[in-house]
Amino acid sequence: MNGFLPLSITNLRRHTTRSLLTMLGIAASVGVFFAVFSLNRGFERGLARELEGTGLHFMVVPSGCAHEVASLVLHGAVIPKYLDTRVMAHIEKIDGIALATPILVAQLPNPAHSRVDLIYGVEMAALSAIKPSWQIKGRMPAADDEVLLGAEVAGHMKLNAGDTLTYAGAARPLRVAGVVQKTGSQDDAFVYLPLATARKLLDKPGGATAIGVKVREPEKISTITTALEEKAPGIQIVTMGQVMNSIANLAASARSLSISIACIAVLISAVGVMNAILMAVFERTQEIGMMRAIGASRGDVFRMILTETTLLTVSGGLAGIVMAMGGAPLIEAFVRTILPYMPSGEMVTFDPLLAAASLLFALAIGLLAGLFPAWKASTINPIEAIKG
Repeated sequence: MNGFLPLSITNLRRHTTRSLLTMLGIAASVGVFFAVFSLNRGFERGLARELEGTGLHFMVVPSGCAHEVASLVLHGAVIPKYLDTRVMAHIEKIDGIALATPILVAQLPNPAHSRVDLIYGVEMAALSAIKPSWQIKGRMPAADDEVLLGAEVAGHMKLNAGDTLTYAGAARPLRVAGVVQKTGSQDDAFVYLPLATARKLLDKPGGATAIGVKVREPEKISTITTALEEKAPGIQIVTMGQVMNSIANLAASARSLSISIACIAVLISAVGVMNAILMAVFERTQEIGMMRAIGASRGDVFRMILTETTLLTVSGGLAGIVMAMGGAPLIEAFVRTILPYMPSGEMVTFDPLLAAASLLFALAIGLLAGLFPAWKASTINPIEAIKG
């Protein structure tokens, strides 16, 4: 095939506009293919990372929509429901519980910095156990008037350990005990307060939006949650696995639609390639006939046409991957508007294996679309072609 490469390039350059439009069709289909599967991989990795980052095995939450609960678990979404914390008494009686802590997540106006903060009220000793991997500049809060800031919120407010933070309703300014170094997750966006302080600021004595639970033996989660549901009916228990399945099922629906669109684009681009090559064959009938007359075999003609098709599709495939990576921020922004939950961080990233698979996919399109035009060219009768 290499011997036909210069000739194939010359033939494609005879009709530059047609060749470019055909390549653009291939680029669009391969770009969608690459973006959909890259987004899928990024979504799964991001979801697994955020689930691991919660540091909990399951949460006891108010009954509600599964996706709403998942957003609470993963992103600390604010929901207009509070949990009766008397359920803590039931949780503490269950064998196998290593840690159980009420969590109060809410929005709190911050007039001094013209923003609304996401606050995360939790017992600080429990927070240390839940997030042992955190790197903190400063220290964990040790008193009720101290707070811990996520990296993102600290950056927005330009606060460091030792500075103060004021909220309406607070008896005195709260001192920043430490700042969590950037984690790249939802943890960066919170102001962490002692649970008692958060309840006072929100005027929610005894209030909690969830109870986070860690177990000693994760393989016994099913037994533990079943026992808890029997002792405390009316609650909703969400394990990290259930959150993953709930979100993954939601994403699968959108992914199926995207793959369907990609398949349609592939079909259209394959027809476009076949049409472009067939037109080139018909326009060069006499030329191909002359080649046959001076000694070119049917196999030579077949390989030449197939080389042209391969060049078109592989070039289009490369362009499609470049387009997908260049448009990754726009793709992610669009997907985030249609899905109720997306993990933080970049979803569409360059994966060499996926890029290679996309190029092989483009090559397969080219070979399939080029078979008929190549066969048609190879069957041209040289005498009839020269006569015209």
